[in-house]
Amino acid sequence: MIYILPLLISFFLGLALVNAMLKERLPGPLLTLFLSAVTGLGLSGFLTFTSFIFFNRLVPWFVIGINITALLALAPFAGINALSSLKHLTRRDTGAIAALAVLMIPMAVFASLYPNGGWDAWGFWNTKARFLFLGGSEWARMFDPVIWRTEIVYPFLLPLIHVWIWSFGSVPTSTVPLAMTCLIPFLTAGMLFAMLKESTGLWRMLLVPAWLLSGMFVITLSASQYCDLLLGLFLMTAFALFLLFQRTKQPGYLVLTGLVLGFVSFTKVEGSALALIAAAGMLILILSDITARDTRLRAAGLFIASAAAAALPLAIFLLAYAPKHGVNFTNGLLSTEHPASWERLQIVLTYYSKEFTSEKWNAVWIGFAGILLLSGKKIFSRGVVIIPAVIGLYALTFTAMYAINTFYPAPWWLNTSLNRIIFATTPSLALWAFLAAEEA
Repeated sequence: MIYILPLLISFFLGLALVNAMLKERLPGPLLTLFLSAVTGLGLSGFLTFTSFIFFNRLVPWFVIGINITALLALAPFAGINALSSLKHLTRRDTGAIAALAVLMIPMAVFASLYPNGGWDAWGFWNTKARFLFLGGSEWARMFDPVIWRTEIVYPFLLPLIHVWIWSFGSVPTSTVPLAMTCLIPFLTAGMLFAMLKESTGLWRMLLVPAWLLSGMFVITLSASQYCDLLLGLFLMTAFALFLLFQRTKQPGYLVLTGLVLGFVSFTKVEGSALALIAAAGMLILILSDITARDTRLRAAGLFIASAAAAALPLAIFLLAYAPKHGVNFTNGLLSTEHPASWERLQIVLTYYSKEFTSEKWNAVWIGFAGILLLSGKKIFSRGVVIIPAVIGLYALTFTAMYAINTFYPAPWWLNTSLNRIIFATTPSLALWAFLAAEEA
C-alpha cells in the first residue's frame, strides 16, 4: 500500500502542471485525468534523476522532497480549484475507466507469474533500476562496457520511475515492476480512448483500446514489461497534445508537448530518434501555419525552449555517463568483413510483409490499412499529418539501420526487435487512423 503514495504524488504533480499550463482551456475531465497521470509519472522520473546528478547516488528523502516541492511550487499557478477540473467526470467516464481496468486483468495474471517480466525487462530495465537503487555511489557501473548486453548506451526513464516508487520503501520489491505491468497499458488505453472521445464525442471509441490490447501477443508484450509500450504511451501523448494545440492555439499545449517529447527521448535510443524527428516535424507545422502569422514565431520559440529544457536529462546522460564504446554497431557500408548488401535489404523488406500480416497481431494492421484506405485524402490533412509524417520517417530510419548495421544477422535482429518497434507505434497509429476516419 505504501507504493500508492508516490503514484498519487505523481498524479497530483501532473494535475498541477496541466492546470498551470492550460488554466481555463483545459480539455474534458477524462482527458485531463489521463494527461495528468502520464505527465506526472514522467516528471517524477526526471526529478528522481536529479538525486544522481547532485549526490551521485539515490537519496530517497531528497527524491521525495523534490517531488513534493515541485507540486507545491506549481500549486499557486494551477489555482486553488485545480481539483475541480475532475469534478465533472460523469458516470459514463467512471464506467469507461472501470472497463479499461477490467481490460488489464490478463496483464495482471501474466505479471503474477513473471513479476520481473521477460528477458529485456529483467536483463535491461529492472537490472538498471536495481543498480540505481542499490548501487550507492557506484550506480554508474551499469554503463560499464563489460555488461554491454544490458544496452549500456540506452537512457533509462523507466528504471528511474521504478526507483521513484521504491524510494518509499527500503528494498526493491518485485511489486513495483508487477504494478507497472498493469499501469502502463492502462494509461495507454485510457489516453487513447480519452483523446478519441475528446475529438469525436463518440463513446464507441472505447472499443479501440479493447481491440488493440486484447490479442494474446500484445498482452505478452505489454506484460513482459518491455519499455516499448512506455515509449508508445509518451509518443502518443505528445501527438495528442500537439493536435490539441493545433485546434485551440493554446500555448500551454506546446509547453506540455515539449516536456513529453523529453520523456520520449529519455526512454530508449529509439525514443531519442523519434523525439528529434517529431520535434522537427512539429516545428515545421508551427512555422508554416499561415493562420497564425502574428504568433507563430512566439509559438516556435516556446516549443523550442520547452523541448530543449526537457532534453536536458538526455544531454546530461550523453555527456557525463553514456560510454563512448560498447555500441553494437558495424557500418556495413564500410565494413569488408560484414558488408551491407541488397540481399540483406530484401530480407528486411520481406520480413516486414510477413510481420504486418501475421495472425499474432489480431488483425490490427489489416484493420488500420482498411480504415485509412476508406478515409481517403483526410489521412494527410493538416490536423493529423504530423503522425504519419513522423512515423514514416522513423520507419525509414530503422529500416536503414536494419540494412546498414551488420553487427547482427538480419533474421535474428528482425525476429527479436521488429515486433516491439512496431508495437511502440501502435497507439499513435490508432489515434491517427480513427481521427482520420471521423474527419472523412
